Amino acid sequence: MDAIATYLKTLGHPDRLRILALLSQGELTVSELVQILELSQPRVTQYIKSLEQVGIVERMREGSWVFSRLKRATEGNSAILSATLSALDFDNRCLAADRESLKKVRAERSRQAEAFFASVANDHDQLGHEYLPQADIEAALLALVPNHDFHRMVDLGTGTGRMLKLFAPHIRSGVGVDDSVEMLRVARHTLSDDAYTHISVQQADLQDAPLKDGAADLVTLHQVLHFLEEPARAVKEAARLLDKGGHLLIIDFALHEFENYRENYAHRRLGFADQDMTQFLSDSGFEMVRIKALPAPDPNTPDVKIWHAVKTSPALLATG
Repeated sequence: MDAIATYLKTLGHPDRLRILALLSQGELTVSELVQILELSQPRVTQYIKSLEQVGIVERMREGSWVFSRLKRATEGNSAILSATLSALDFDNRCLAADRESLKKVRAERSRQAEAFFASVANDHDQLGHEYLPQADIEAALLALVPNHDFHRMVDLGTGTGRMLKLFAPHIRSGVGVDDSVEMLRVARHTLSDDAYTHISVQQADLQDAPLKDGAADLVTLHQVLHFLEEPARAVKEAARLLDKGGHLLIIDFALHEFENYRENYAHRRLGFADQDMTQFLSDSGFEMVRIKALPAPDPNTPDVKIWHAVKTSPALLATG
């Protein structure tokens, strides 16, 4: 009973409720919360610590950045948290203003990422071999599904179309989705040969692809998740697109501390731990099949991992 009383007392503060409302929209850094809330950093940090102490929020350190997000709570606390979020009036003037500030923060992130993509869209070295063991990745991917021919492949965040080109001999049809016009121009050039007439690309948000539920039996996310504010949302979109038994291949960096990847390559996340990736997949109805580690050829670059999962059930809805 004392724990529940403390939990409720912690929730009962206007600024902590503002933080709760913002984190219900996705993870944020303290500096982003300071910018949105227009409060001092010490005060925001203290609010986050108090929310963390009762199990409402958890913090993840990645290099010099610390992300805060709603924590998967116990059943009882989860019910309280859900009820609190439901009771919040998101049309309230203060919460509405916070939401508008959040949009501006996200828009600036998107602008920075788009500027990076536009600057390197035609630089194949920077997009590929400069910091990825690309040949090793491609060989490992094909080895993971050696006996499969897929009906339809969807490549979310297709970039230059590299994954579509790799799997082209093993799929009946394929579609790549990307929001960058510059990237899609490169992809169309990459896939202009007669060998790729069964493949197309289109401009769209990879987290809201204009494709039907269960349209694919193979989805790939190649070096995409580290750019996203909400990686779990992209995994859920992959789950929506896949029929039961469909395969998901995620290729991304293992958790690392190379801060220059934020400045040089506009990365939002410094890779992923297996624990977090497993949670993303489990929450979206996937079962992890295997994890393949690919050591970086250069000690000054991060290792790459492939997470291979199969969809076993409908996506699960969870708070936090």
